[in-house]
Amino acid sequence: MGKDERVKVYILTGFLGAGKTTVLNSLLRQFSGHNNIVIENEFGKVNIDAGLITEKIDQLYELTSGCICCSLDNDLLEVLGNILQKEERPDHVFIETTGIADVGNIIGMFHMPDVQRHYELVSTICVVDAENIFERLQQVPEAGKQLSCADVIIINKIKQLAVPQLIYLSQQLEQMNPLAFITTSEDGFVPLKELHFPEKSIGATIAPVAPVKHPHKVNTVLFESPEAFDLNMLVFVLDLHFNAYPDQLYRIKGYVRIKDTPERMLVQSTGKYLHIQPAGEWGSATPSSTLVFIGKELKTPTIQRILTPALRK
Repeated sequence: MGKDERVKVYILTGFLGAGKTTVLNSLLRQFSGHNNIVIENEFGKVNIDAGLITEKIDQLYELTSGCICCSLDNDLLEVLGNILQKEERPDHVFIETTGIADVGNIIGMFHMPDVQRHYELVSTICVVDAENIFERLQQVPEAGKQLSCADVIIINKIKQLAVPQLIYLSQQLEQMNPLAFITTSEDGFVPLKELHFPEKSIGATIAPVAPVKHPHKVNTVLFESPEAFDLNMLVFVLDLHFNAYPDQLYRIKGYVRIKDTPERMLVQSTGKYLHIQPAGEWGSATPSSTLVFIGKELKTPTIQRILTPALRK
């Protein structure tokens, strides 16, 4: 199946009360005239958010009594399979996760070959409440994981924020996830063009920013090396530590140099999924490895110690 024929998927995440459903309504309004399906997840037995969707959709799937990032993995895959059986495939699928979701596992599903053949994950959007995001980061680890997995971060409800506060908040969020594009909204409206940025350069300088009043503990470590990795050892050390420390290591992304191959390899990990796949020739660029690690209280020496055994000697 050609890429253009795949169903385009948007994942909306963010902590409770951030404004995810408002953003969803805004997107549906801008995609009016298309065949749109929404998958709603609520942790309780009754999905309140489903009643707040005001825009026209072609079908709504509700997953309740659990979180699709963990206990409802199979339910989500079943829904994705059912969608493919419809007489007319949709143009877009919007997945709104519960506010306490660790969205990494959901993203990982869309990197599975059987799912990738039919679905294209366009963007993972994290909505944050401008007034209380730092408190949320202190209270629950899921808020940090949601931010770390996002392609786009929407700072919502900015009306009460002074310009210097908004700039400071943007800087802090960029430090937490330098891979994401950050935009703002007063009432949940975000133009579609702001959700389709080209990929940011991996390995861009991670500049120091003044510490927050209440440390959020989520940080980024950049690893760079001209040496080539042994692919099997790299898979082993990353998989081992990613599964051993899921509450500390949230996300890995970057390109690496592998011995005995002219291709660069793309490394991505979210939730319980790790993917390493060819990403084309290096071209005029000098082959080297650049990896971004996002997590809680990560230390550069620790990351270097993890990766050193996988470097070719």
